[in-house]
Amino acid sequence: MKTKIILTTTTFYTSTLLCACLLLTTLNSFAQEDTLKGQKGDWGFSIGISGIINNIKTENGKDGAGNYVISARKYLKDDVAIRMSLNTALNKQKRTIEDSVALSSGGNGLRTIDSTYSRFDFSFSVGYEKHVGKTKRLDPYFAGEMMLGRMGNTKIQKNTNIKDVTGTDKTQYLLQYDGGFYFGLGAVAGFNYFIAPKFSLGTEFGYFYVFTKSGGDYNESTVNTPVSGNQSSTFNRGVLEQKSNQINVSSSATIILSYFF
Repeated sequence: MKTKIILTTTTFYTSTLLCACLLLTTLNSFAQEDTLKGQKGDWGFSIGISGIINNIKTENGKDGAGNYVISARKYLKDDVAIRMSLNTALNKQKRTIEDSVALSSGGNGLRTIDSTYSRFDFSFSVGYEKHVGKTKRLDPYFAGEMMLGRMGNTKIQKNTNIKDVTGTDKTQYLLQYDGGFYFGLGAVAGFNYFIAPKFSLGTEFGYFYVFTKSGGDYNESTVNTPVSGNQSSTFNRGVLEQKSNQINVSSSATIILSYFF
């Protein structure tokens, strides 16, 4: 029996090219300034570096629910900033399987299964950040944050064709179910250390309470069209819902690079 599997996955996540921006920062102007930190009116963007020493890589930060996000700050005062983050994720998958199957009538048939999966999620958060450092380079801060996210509806479709000398038996399967949402509140502590004007390294950690509601209505259908005989169909509808309350520790096991302008 010969089996061929073709898998195509297309996943779009919000990503950032902040590394390029950070690399443009010049490091030849360390002194001759009262402060190197972000100041009133400045915008700041951040990206993380993980795998220090071994397997170094850059990655976006995560929110209290563990989703990768783009993070930004806006300084309202020299010691007060609004922090914001955004996540969007489009997940589309397509899979094709071809193999040979034994038929009840005798002989073999070629079975082809085409399946698809799609879902779109997004989330955002906003917070208030108070900076308490008084030195030129070290910048500790505390923050309160609120986040809201939407888990998209899911659609799964599978078409199965079994072909032999008499014709093609076709089965179409479709499952659709509601997504959900989550809401969170968190407290964060962290610090930046400015190695050059407006350019810092740092880290942070926090505790987040997260309420999640997932699922809801679902619809499931199967339609079979045989080589001969009548078409048959089955349909199912129902509600499948889950709610949870969690307290998560959000720790950045990464070094955070930030640039302000």
